[in-house]
Amino acid sequence: MCATKPIQSICINFIYNPLSLDPRKCTDPVTTVLNFMLYEGLTRLEPDGNISMALAERVQISKDRKTYIFHLKKCKWSDGTPITAHDFEASWKYILDPHVPSKAAFLLFSIKNAKKAKRGECALEQVGIRAIDDTQLYVELNHPVPHFLELTSFCVYFPTPCNEQNIPYPPTMNTKFSGPFMLQSWIDNDEVIVKKNPYYWNRQEVCLDEIHATIIKDEATALKLYEQGYLDWIGGLISPLPLDALPDLKTKSNLNQHPIAGTTFSSFNIHSYPFNNTNIRKAFSYAICRRSIVENISQMFEDIATGPVPHVFKGKNPASLFSDCAAEQAKFHLALGLQELGITKEEFPKIVYHYFTSELQRNLALHLQNVWKHVLGLKVELQCNELKTHLAKLHHRDFQIAQMSWIGQYYDRMSFLERFQTQDAFRNYSKWENSHYNQLIEQSFYKEGEERNHLLDQAEAIIANEMPIIPLYHYHLIYIKNPHLQNIMISPLGDIQFHKAFLTH
Repeated sequence: MCATKPIQSICINFIYNPLSLDPRKCTDPVTTVLNFMLYEGLTRLEPDGNISMALAERVQISKDRKTYIFHLKKCKWSDGTPITAHDFEASWKYILDPHVPSKAAFLLFSIKNAKKAKRGECALEQVGIRAIDDTQLYVELNHPVPHFLELTSFCVYFPTPCNEQNIPYPPTMNTKFSGPFMLQSWIDNDEVIVKKNPYYWNRQEVCLDEIHATIIKDEATALKLYEQGYLDWIGGLISPLPLDALPDLKTKSNLNQHPIAGTTFSSFNIHSYPFNNTNIRKAFSYAICRRSIVENISQMFEDIATGPVPHVFKGKNPASLFSDCAAEQAKFHLALGLQELGITKEEFPKIVYHYFTSELQRNLALHLQNVWKHVLGLKVELQCNELKTHLAKLHHRDFQIAQMSWIGQYYDRMSFLERFQTQDAFRNYSKWENSHYNQLIEQSFYKEGEERNHLLDQAEAIIANEMPIIPLYHYHLIYIKNPHLQNIMISPLGDIQFHKAFLTH
C-alpha cells in the first residue's frame, strides 16, 4: 500500500494482474495501460485524436500511399543502448511468425505479405518490413491504409530489443524499456511499481518519479482505499467504480467522464437457429429501449448506441441506423420471422443468453431477459461464465446470443468495421459476412475525407440492417482522482497515460 508518498509518486489500481509484459501479445485494458507506461512506438495518439511523432522524428509517405519510411529519433532503451530500426523490424516480424501466439497479429495484416507469413504461406523475409539502416524503417503496404499512422500508435506496433524477442513472464528486472517509465518491481497479484526511465527520449517532460499499481479485484475495496487517501486514481476499465457508489459520487461532483471508442453489444450467432433469420434478430433488437439501459442499468454517462460505431469517430448526434424502443415494430418482425421459419411462437426454440461475471453485466442481462419476455413474449435463459470461459465460447461460436464489449485499438472507425470483413476474423463472433459490405470497405482504402466517410457510413448501415449484433451503448470512461494529480492524458480509445502527469502541492 502507498501509506507514505514520496514527492511525485502516485498510486493507482489494477482490477487484475497484467497479462504480459510483451506489448505485442495482449490488448486488454490493464495490460495496455502498463504497456503505455513502459514502451513507446513510432507515433502517439493524443487526447484530441491527432497523431504526433514519438520514437519517429518524421515519416515519408509515397504518392500512392503504399510505402512509408520512418526516420527515428536518437532514442535509447532504458539501459542506455540505442533503439534502432532493426528492433522494429525484428519485433514486427516476430509477431508475424506462425509459431508465435498472438491475438493481435491481425493489426499488422495491412503490411505486404504479413497475413501470408502468419499463415505460413511465405517467408518472413518477404514481408514488407525492412530496416534500411539503424535510423530508417521501410514499410510497404498491400494497399493504401488511411489509418496506418493510427495503427502504429497502438502497443502491438511497439518495439522490443532484438535480443529480447521473447519477453519472459513473470518479468525479470533485466528487461529493457523504451517508454517514459521502467519496471522497478513486480509481485504477482499484489503490486507493480514503475519508475522514471532516465534514458527516455523526452524525459524532461516526465514529472512522476514512481507509479505504484496495486492489484485489488474488489471494486468496493479499491474505492475505500481511494477515500482513505491510499490511491490517487481509480476508474475506467482498469479499476471500475462500484455501481452502487455512482449516485453518491455524482452528487459529490467527484466523477470525471471522458467519451471513448467502446461499445457494449449483444452478438448473435447467425449460423445458429433461429438467429439465422434476419427478422428474428431485428425483433430482439427493436424490443430494447437503450435509454432505459443507460439511465437505470449502467447509471453512467454512456451514449445510446445509434449504430455499431462509437460516436467519438462520428461527431455529435449522428443519425440513428435502426429503430430503438420500438415494441410494435419488434412484434411485426417477430411475426414475419416466425412465418419465414414456419413455426409458431409456442414452437420457438429454447434461447440461452450468455454473459460474463460482473455486477453490470448481470444487471444488463437480467434487464434484456425481462424486455424480451415483456415485449416479445419469449422466455430467454441466462448463463454466466467467468470472462475467460465466456470469451472461449464467443471465439468458438458456442452460443446463440451473447453479451460483450469492444474497445477500439486504433483511432479510426475501421477499428470496429474491419471485424466484420471475414467470417473467420478473430472478433467476428457472429460469423457474419457480406460481399457488398466488403466492396465498400475495399473502396474506402483508396479514398480520403468525406468520400471515405460516406463509404464507411454505407458499410455500417449494412451491419445495422442485417443486425449480426445489437449495439446497446457507447462508453464514457468514468473515474475519480486526487485533486492534486494533474495532466493525465486520456486518448479517445480510453488509453490512460501518465507521461505528462504531476502532483501539485
